[in-house]
Amino acid sequence: MASIRIRLFAIVVIFFGLFLSACSNGSSDPADANIQNSQGTSNDGAERPNAPEVVRFYTEDDEEISGSVFGEEGDVGIVLAHMRGRGQSSWFEFAEKARDSGYVVLTFDFRGYGESTGKKDKRIDRDLEAAVRYMTIHKKVREVVIIGASMGGTAAIAIADEYNVAAVAALSPPITFGRIDALEAASSMKTPLLLVVAENDPPFNGYVNSFRNAAAAVRYLEMTGNQHGSNLFADHNEELTEQLIAFVYAQTR
Repeated sequence: MASIRIRLFAIVVIFFGLFLSACSNGSSDPADANIQNSQGTSNDGAERPNAPEVVRFYTEDDEEISGSVFGEEGDVGIVLAHMRGRGQSSWFEFAEKARDSGYVVLTFDFRGYGESTGKKDKRIDRDLEAAVRYMTIHKKVREVVIIGASMGGTAAIAIADEYNVAAVAALSPPITFGRIDALEAASSMKTPLLLVVAENDPPFNGYVNSFRNAAAAVRYLEMTGNQHGSNLFADHNEELTEQLIAFVYAQTR
């Protein structure tokens, strides 16, 4: 019996030693690997090529806005403004393609979205103004084009002339949003405007027709289906990407 006990004790000691060795030399937890990847690194710790630069900037009323910059330098900057209920990540795929076309691109979260401070869906015009200032002051671009989806397009139309942007493309913009009256701004707007809407997206296709009648320098693109705002990429990714980049080029060359 004593010899059996000794053998059992030896087996326990061996397994306990193997366990300690695995703890000290084993690989990291899969959750840790996922965190690393989300921060722009691969599993071996190397940074991903062309990962966007994470930036923060402030509005005139002291809200802190979180953004991402695609591309290091260039004469022309593109500011992408997201739709209600989405965030800056809804623009990431397009931002990468615009960067690859030679543009410096800024996506950002409106106040209350993502890591941006403030109350959601309030004073989005101030957030967009701050984004344009960031591009001109910190990235030193010569011209800025704003592309906005839904409420982002409304804000873009409202501030375009005041901030002397080169052009605006608005995807499914409402006439008003909060205190912003984009239709009134469009009536005296000198900035070139591209309006994009799905043929079966009421009431926004009607809103776009109102903008077409109000603004002077308008281009119009109607797409099939009923997708709204940046969701239009789901049905028309290649076509919409080409049209938007071609519009930026035509207005800034």
